[in-house]
Amino acid sequence: MPLNAVEDAFYLDAVTVTLGEIVQEETWEMAAGNGIVRVPLPQPATPGEELSVVMNFRVVIPPVSQASWPPIGTTGWTATLIQAGEFYPALVPYIDGEWVTWDYHPVGDPTFYPATDFRLTVTTDDPGVTVVSGGFQGRADNIWSFAVEGARGIAFFASPDYVMAKGEAVGVPVYSYYLPDHAQAGEDAVEVAERSLELFTELYGPYPYADLVVVENGFFGGMEYSALASITDYAYHVYQGDPRSVLHTLIAHEVAHQWWYGAVGNHQAVEAWLDESLGFYSELLYYEAYYPDMVTWWWEARVFRYERYGPVDATIYSYSVSSDFILSMYGQAALFVDTLRETMGDEAFFAFLQDYYRTHYGGIVTGRDFFEAVRRHTSEDLNPLLEAYFAETAY
Repeated sequence: MPLNAVEDAFYLDAVTVTLGEIVQEETWEMAAGNGIVRVPLPQPATPGEELSVVMNFRVVIPPVSQASWPPIGTTGWTATLIQAGEFYPALVPYIDGEWVTWDYHPVGDPTFYPATDFRLTVTTDDPGVTVVSGGFQGRADNIWSFAVEGARGIAFFASPDYVMAKGEAVGVPVYSYYLPDHAQAGEDAVEVAERSLELFTELYGPYPYADLVVVENGFFGGMEYSALASITDYAYHVYQGDPRSVLHTLIAHEVAHQWWYGAVGNHQAVEAWLDESLGFYSELLYYEAYYPDMVTWWWEARVFRYERYGPVDATIYSYSVSSDFILSMYGQAALFVDTLRETMGDEAFFAFLQDYYRTHYGGIVTGRDFFEAVRRHTSEDLNPLLEAYFAETAY
């Protein structure tokens, strides 16, 4: 329950467990800090037995600052919109006979979920409000319905001001929702998302969801959800039509997360490098494919201008604020992936990515899985690479 970490924002009122013929109101306890809740069962569940856990909870959406870096402000309101991510209780992974727990820490992406089928219904007080999420199913007056299969998370955004532009790539509908003052950015976002879909489908494998939504948010950061890319309003505000822009970089980055985070999951609190290294490096691949004369700009603007420190495999607990985590670790991660690519050669590197994606689609990976896939495609000595970029070198 990530939102429980925000004071006076989340209230869990009741939990009802149905197991077979037993229906029981349950008590619950916090299992790890203020982010994990444990619900006891009335009796042990057997394999294949149907189990239902219904949680009644209330959310008091807090205000969000345009200067906030995620995850602070992931759920919040501004004068023009509501953004609601990580606002609900979600099931944690069950691995090797144990439920995985961790301490919530407000840096990066402090979440870790199995692939799950989500259904979301949002009812608005005003029929004039547009509700945005991935997997749009339909609308009846002021009731909006969404469903995403095999998702790591679902979120929604709502505003009476959203404008929509639409496109399509590799048979996938693409939607861009933006505020009316940012028409050029909102319309160009469709093309950036389309190109990203086409490129990453070619390089990695099939896109995992039925549609793709890009939406303007209200804080200083991008955030990935399954079938949904949330992009900072700052990127829209400063955009002037030049591909050398945070609009292009962030959309490419968050679209890439549909493969690395969405389809192939990982523990984002303790092995953030697994999805962020490939998500961030995908920005470079986007520029190599579509704007090769801007590759040098990308390295300077996104990597070399910032101080980089710490190993690539640092956890979010190594940082006190998201800005330090993102600006230092991401650059290190890009240099690591680029060095890995140079070590393997392009043919082996991209064969590895497709193998890694295909093998672990819908699952959860660790660093060992990553390097096992690498070694299926190269016999090069990886020790110098590991020693240069990692604290843990026994992969």
